Amino acid sequence: MAGGGRLRVYILDEQGKIREQLQKWLSEDRRIGEIKAFDDYARFIEQVGKSPPDFCFIRLGKDGIPGLKAAGMVQRISRDIRIVFLSEDRTSAVDAYEVGAYGYLTCPLDKAKLDKCLIK
Repeated sequence: MAGGGRLRVYILDEQGKIREQLQKWLSEDRRIGEIKAFDDYARFIEQVGKSPPDFCFIRLGKDGIPGLKAAGMVQRISRDIRIVFLSEDRTSAVDAYEVGAYGYLTCPLDKAKLDKCLIK
């Protein structure tokens, strides 16, 4: 965990409303000590390898982000990292759980569901 026992969270998503909302809600959570957001999956994986987070929020269904591939790479780095997928539909949920998803949130995001994901 990040300093003082607080959680380190990384986000892999394009810049936009969903990412901004997620960052805002996470920054308001006192359990979170560090939040880093990436839109380049290679830089994201590099950072995961250097300083593994507690949680990764990975977006599915975006052309520039190979979400399932990135999640598989995260799992190879550490099985202790909890991966929560973000998607606009439910059709990728089965694939996400096969890769080892800790959670699956549909967009637009629901703060209560996000909070529930963080305390599992």
